[in-house]
Amino acid sequence: MSSKRSQPMWVEVRDPPQWVRDAAYEWFADPRSWSQDQVLHLSSATYDYRIRVEVTGGTLRWHYFRRQKISRSRTSRKSLAVWVVVILSLLVVAVTWGGDLVSSVRTLVAEPSGTPGGDSISPAPKDLEAGPKTIDYPYVLCGRPGSIRFDAYRGVNDHLSTQYPASFDDERDYWLQFVDESIQDRYLKRLAENIRAAEALPEDQVRAAISMVQKIPYIDYPFDTPAKYPYHVLYHQNGDCDEKSLLLAYLLRELGYGVAVFHFREEQHMAAGIKAPAQYCYRKTGYAFIETTRPAIPTYAEAEYGGAGRLASDPDVIVIADGDSFETIWREHADAAEWGRIQGMGSELDQYAYGRYRNLAQWYGMPY
Repeated sequence: MSSKRSQPMWVEVRDPPQWVRDAAYEWFADPRSWSQDQVLHLSSATYDYRIRVEVTGGTLRWHYFRRQKISRSRTSRKSLAVWVVVILSLLVVAVTWGGDLVSSVRTLVAEPSGTPGGDSISPAPKDLEAGPKTIDYPYVLCGRPGSIRFDAYRGVNDHLSTQYPASFDDERDYWLQFVDESIQDRYLKRLAENIRAAEALPEDQVRAAISMVQKIPYIDYPFDTPAKYPYHVLYHQNGDCDEKSLLLAYLLRELGYGVAVFHFREEQHMAAGIKAPAQYCYRKTGYAFIETTRPAIPTYAEAEYGGAGRLASDPDVIVIADGDSFETIWREHADAAEWGRIQGMGSELDQYAYGRYRNLAQWYGMPY
C-alpha cells in the first residue's frame, strides 16, 4: 500500500512517546481511575493523545490515538500589552546604555523560547539514544551471505513517532519529508557507513543495500495507516512497500547514486529506482526498477502483486536525489531476462532450466 495517506482527526499509533506510555501505565495502575473513565486524554504542545486499554481473558491490549492540534491558543491582548511595555522599556535602557541590549531585544522578539515539554523541542542525545539494541540485517551478494550491523535506539524511534508527516500539494514534497528528517539522518548515515565498511566495491555496496532492504520482512497495513519513517522500518524490522522503498532510496542516495521511487497509483504500490543506462531503465524513466517488498532481481518488474496482478500503469516518478549511474546493472538485467523466461516455462522444468532457476535464486537470496 503506497497511496498518499489521508490524515484523519484521530490516528492510531503503535509507538507513542515514552511520556505518553508512562502516563498510561500510571493511569492503569490505579483501578479507580481507569474503571471510571475508560479513555485517558493527554495533551502536548503539538498533539492530543487518547489512550484506551482492553482487558480480555487477562490479556492487556493498548490502543494509542493521536491528533495533531490544528490551532494554538493566541496570546491574550493583556499579555501582548505587557510584552510591548517590557520591550519599549528595554529600548529606552538600550538608548541610554549602549547598543548591546538592542541586539538582545532583537533576539527576544525574533526567537521566543519554546513551550517546555512541547514536541517541537529537539531531544537531547542521551534521550535519543535511550534503549539501544544491536540488530544484524542479513543480505546476499552474488550468492554469498553477509550482514550489516546497526545500533538502533528506542529514543530515536519514539521521537520520530511524534513527527507526523505533513500534507503537501506536491507529491514529491510529501515523500521527501520521510527521507530528509534531520534527527533520523544523523543515525541512518551510520548505517550507510556500515554498508561501505562491509563491501569494498561501490557497486557491491549498492547490491548489499538492495538485498538488505529486500530481506526486511514485508508487512501490509490498512489503507489509512500513517506511513513510517525509514528508521522505523529498521527499528521494528518490518515495513510495507513505500516504507521499504524510501529506506532503500535513502541508502542509495547516501552511497552517492541517483535515486527515485516509482508510485503506482492504480496498483497502490511503490518501488525504488536507481539511475542507470537507458537500456536498463524502466519504461524510459531514467531509473532501473528495484522491487523492495521481497528478494528479487533488480530490473525484474513482471511479478504478481496480490489482487493487483502485474504492474500495468505508468508510475509517478518521484526523484529523491541526483547522483551516479549504476553502470554495472547490466548483469542484473541479463539475469532478470533469464528469470522471466524460466518463469514463463510453467511449473515443469527440465534439468537445465531448474538448475539455472536454483542458481539465480541462490545468487540473489530468493526463496525457491
